[in-house]
Amino acid sequence: MVVSSAPQLRSTYLLWRRFVMPVDGGQRDAVAVPAYVANQLSSAYTIMVTAMVVNAWCICFALGFFYIMRHNNDLGQLSSSLWNKRSSMADSLLSLLSKRMEHWKRWWVYPAIVIIVVCWAAQTALSILVPPLIFIDTAAPVNVRAVIVPPNTGNTSSDDAQLFALDVPAALRAAGDALVASSDEAGRVAVTKTDLGTTANFEPIQRIAYSYDVTGTELGLQHYATLQLTVRGACTTEYGWLVSSDNSSGYTNDTYAVFGDGDANGYISLSLYDGPSPVAFFYNGGDGVGLGNTTWAAFVSSVDRVSFTESSDALYYTNTNADVDTLGAGSHLGGTDYIVQPGRPVLSCWETDVWSYKGHNSTVVGLNATALPGLDLPLPLQLIFARYLGAPRIASVGQQLGLSALLSSTTALGTIFDAGSSSAFTDLRRLALAGYIATANTLTDTTLYASYLGSQTSAGNLIYDDGDDEPMDGAGDFVVWSPDVSTISIRAAIIIPVVSLASYLLVLLTINFTPLSSVNSLDVMELQKNIYEKYPDANLTMYDERTWNVNLRLPMAERLSRRISWNRAANRNKPLEQAGFRGHQPPAPYQDVNNGAGAKAATAAVVAATEVQPVNGQHNGQHNGQQNGQLNNQPKDSQQSSVAPEEV
Repeated sequence: MVVSSAPQLRSTYLLWRRFVMPVDGGQRDAVAVPAYVANQLSSAYTIMVTAMVVNAWCICFALGFFYIMRHNNDLGQLSSSLWNKRSSMADSLLSLLSKRMEHWKRWWVYPAIVIIVVCWAAQTALSILVPPLIFIDTAAPVNVRAVIVPPNTGNTSSDDAQLFALDVPAALRAAGDALVASSDEAGRVAVTKTDLGTTANFEPIQRIAYSYDVTGTELGLQHYATLQLTVRGACTTEYGWLVSSDNSSGYTNDTYAVFGDGDANGYISLSLYDGPSPVAFFYNGGDGVGLGNTTWAAFVSSVDRVSFTESSDALYYTNTNADVDTLGAGSHLGGTDYIVQPGRPVLSCWETDVWSYKGHNSTVVGLNATALPGLDLPLPLQLIFARYLGAPRIASVGQQLGLSALLSSTTALGTIFDAGSSSAFTDLRRLALAGYIATANTLTDTTLYASYLGSQTSAGNLIYDDGDDEPMDGAGDFVVWSPDVSTISIRAAIIIPVVSLASYLLVLLTINFTPLSSVNSLDVMELQKNIYEKYPDANLTMYDERTWNVNLRLPMAERLSRRISWNRAANRNKPLEQAGFRGHQPPAPYQDVNNGAGAKAATAAVVAATEVQPVNGQHNGQHNGQQNGQLNNQPKDSQQSSVAPEEV
């Protein structure tokens, strides 16, 4: 993952475009969407996962209901309550746990509780774990129009100064990120110190080694996530490059030969005139021995800087001097007691930058299929890497940071700094981490010029051919990161809705077109019972529990045919009572407790009588006479309530 404190402008990336997202060890098809859309999708996918678990519970219930009904007709109202609360695992569980003690004698209650608890746990866990799987990262494909790669050098010194200034913001961002880097990011850079002994003056000789790896995933390459840059380097405190140390002007002036050869490389003088706080000057050397090996050096000007604390580090070695002995403690600037001694060593360093792909190694100038078989990196990306990673990144970052290159100078107050906490190790560790961050951000930093430079600089843009208004092919084959973007895996985004739809269709087919469809009767029965309890005088067709259970055991087609023609041929010429017709009688539990015949029973009987069609004329007259006599013998209120019954 790229570390960057600079937000990407909306114009630097593309949304709703399918692209290849680099991940650790490979790549995935993806699409970038706004962050708010990702939040909405997360909620939608949570609903889908919840629905899948509910569908699984429905199938389990239908299977159990069908099996038990074939062997046991003692389900009562509990099964209806569970079925009507199937969308909520919590309500289903409470329905089982809040019943009377008699229902615990039913053996099927216990496996039902286990299944509900398992479904409830699965529903909760999956709704938390599954939706995040569709989100890969916060990256989007770059808008190639926003990529700017200025050349290294210009035609004049003025051009060089302007081009150098363009690189400074990236170095400052990397240094700032290095200070606040998390333990995971800091752990990707290894920095170790080895004491090699002391000089004749008992000053320490140290070697500080650093190393880090940057993969194609961290670089943001869409198609070559396994491409890797391996960086190994080390610095040694070098005392032999000091040519002279002069204190005739009142301040020490140390002169060094660059890379130990002043005639070939020149000389450099370090003194308090370089700046109030410690400052470093970086030089790139020639190629060393081995693949990708180069040299560089850092000259640290810390002489005559004062401190309240003592230091024994090679770069910040302090001591008291004659002023302290004659004038007493606190005689230095600001009342300090310690001053950095002359003749500080130089950091003589080397670094190897090796690019690897599928077992083959090369340098930055060989990022092609010839040196690395199988690597077809676009030419614009090769130019970008050669432009920014052609020299040790740690040295170039140090040059661009200028006065803030050393960690010791960031907390200095004028010429006073904390020598006790300053060391070559802490300075190099910060620079190495900043170099790693700047390397990983090589591609993404090319889009941050657009906010103040437009599409091209006056010095040119390396991803454009001369005189061409279109960028070269492959210049946009990388991604950029932004907190306003979410990267969605296309595969995961498709699989979850498909599985959810498949589970819905499976439930639809199972409970409507198989013998398990008997479970649908539970919906109607629960509704009828609730209405009859709330409206006692309602005219409803009601089966008792025994008749209901008998009919539920029949297949749907047979149940429908029995309701349409209930022994029609055999009972056509029989009296109604002998044919088994009793009208619409309410079940026994709902009759009037004060009157066995009750108003409800009388009303239901009258409604049944008025609905029955006469079999023949004789029966019609007899039936009408019985009806009139029954009405005349009833109280007046009962007659009025039975004048105009509705048909059922």
